[in-house]
Amino acid sequence: MKFSDSCDLVVNPEMATSEEQCPICQEDLKDPRLLPCIHSFCLECLQRYCRDAEGDDMPCPICRYEFEIPKDGIAGLPIRTHAQEPFNVSKPGRKRYCEIHDDERIKMYCFDCNMNVCAMCCHEDHKTHKFERIETVVEQFSKTVDDEIEQVTSRMECLRGVAAQIEAENTKAFDNIQAMEQEVQMRSKEIKQLVERQESELLQELQSLKSATEKEVKLHKDELQLALTEMESYRTSSLELRSKGSPSDITQAANDVHARAKELLQTYIIPSEYHAPSYKFTPVNIDELLIDDQNLIGHVVEVRDSGTSYLTIEMLLASDVLGRPT
Repeated sequence: MKFSDSCDLVVNPEMATSEEQCPICQEDLKDPRLLPCIHSFCLECLQRYCRDAEGDDMPCPICRYEFEIPKDGIAGLPIRTHAQEPFNVSKPGRKRYCEIHDDERIKMYCFDCNMNVCAMCCHEDHKTHKFERIETVVEQFSKTVDDEIEQVTSRMECLRGVAAQIEAENTKAFDNIQAMEQEVQMRSKEIKQLVERQESELLQELQSLKSATEKEVKLHKDELQLALTEMESYRTSSLELRSKGSPSDITQAANDVHARAKELLQTYIIPSEYHAPSYKFTPVNIDELLIDDQNLIGHVVEVRDSGTSYLTIEMLLASDVLGRPT
């Protein structure tokens, strides 16, 4: 792939200091678009960046992870709807003070209230509660965050495996249909004068099958991509919290991290194995070509296997519309 000078731009990740700023123009995000790598940019900045691209793939200006330019252009990329990452991390070395007792450092964590407090708050408002020094409980909460990240990461790998299996089934289905197209065409040449109309009808049916298969596969792939995008966003935020967050940040966000991981794992379960429909071309007996006005080429029928066919209903509807003999 070749890039023009404008497309050779690589943004230094350290330059992007705010989730509300575009890493390219360093201004507030305007009409933001989200890339698969979870980096966000202004729509106009991305359009200028990809203006002279040759091909459908471009590298992210920050991490160089390649993304596919939608058929309708950069505007077809997902719109970033969240205002900021789900878990905020304070700058390293930042000292946090109690909002009630301005001169008191926040050093304690109250288990009953799930919050960080100062020693004065413990004495006044939390004296009957269970609390410990933040440094004492941070290891416990950090381990919980690590466990949640591990579960989400494992689920992401499973979903990626399902996506790869669907893509393989999609290729197999297209190869199967393409082979039948060739067989239909070869068969039609033997009786060309008699079967031109029926050849057209069969090719139209096969095209409908290809279109239905493509739509179904795209639906499942889009669902998986949505799951992966949200989980990747969670994973990136959690890793940043784990690696850059202060002990106070980790304890403060631990419950939110746990709740979000639980929500993701409950929402995006691993789907059952996808099986594309299989078809077989059955030619008619040549001796019967002129008997009872039968189809002169043959019929396309679905070959079912032990797996679940996602296109069973769609295929029956297509056959009804086309008037395919049963």
